[in-house]
Amino acid sequence: MTADMRLMLDELMGRDRNLSLVEKEKQMEHWSDESVCKYFLVKFCPHDLFTNTKADLGPCKFATHDVKIRETYTTSQRWKTMGYEDSFLRFLESIVDDMERKIKRQHERLEHDERYMKAEQQKADETRNNRLETLNKEIDEMLEKMAEAGSVGNVDEAQEMMKQVETMRQERETLKATRTEDPQKKVFLVKQNVPFINEMKHMEVCPVCGAFLVVNDTQTRVDAHLSGKQHVGYALIRDAIKELKVSFHLFLFGVYGGCIFDFNTETFKFKSHIHAGRFEC
Repeated sequence: MTADMRLMLDELMGRDRNLSLVEKEKQMEHWSDESVCKYFLVKFCPHDLFTNTKADLGPCKFATHDVKIRETYTTSQRWKTMGYEDSFLRFLESIVDDMERKIKRQHERLEHDERYMKAEQQKADETRNNRLETLNKEIDEMLEKMAEAGSVGNVDEAQEMMKQVETMRQERETLKATRTEDPQKKVFLVKQNVPFINEMKHMEVCPVCGAFLVVNDTQTRVDAHLSGKQHVGYALIRDAIKELKVSFHLFLFGVYGGCIFDFNTETFKFKSHIHAGRFEC
């Protein structure tokens, strides 16, 4: 029983629950140890963002992700002097660069489907117009034959022809009623390769995570996308990049003075009596 209680307490409070604060600090890994994730020291570990998704980065090769160790780093005199922030920023930018390339491919796919749909619609319009022209001609010919049959007293034959004319007129009206939209006004569509969802839909690309979205979709589905793991992860990464750049801007301002962060080009511009020019991060 005592052993079971000890295991339970170890799980709830940790094995070092009976150690003093000084003893715990001695046992704690140092933030510079190789086993400590330096990305987590800066802000978060990207490998934790997309687990079990298509964007999964795989497990982190560093075992330790400890908030207390992060606190010892951010309160140390070596904070922001080890290059961890720069390395973290570069890694996040590489992730976003890959995503931007995917977004570009997604847009190209939509453009391809737009051209395909316009071509298919032109074929459908041509087929429909040709059929309407044929129906008009056949109806006119049938009316002439019906008039000739009636003039010579062939009432039964004229009535049969009239039934055929009514059938052709119904087909003509159906074709007119189902006329497709003008290709210039018709939205482009994408066929989703998902089981049970094989219809054509008006789509757009999410500028954050590159997912295909249905235009004017229900708010429930929109909220589900915005709260999804991939969208939240990429949004967090993009926000972190901006925050790191602004933080670095403040650092440069303190070191050199007169540093300006251009949000349009996402570059730093600074000038002093020693340093002049543009610094790109």
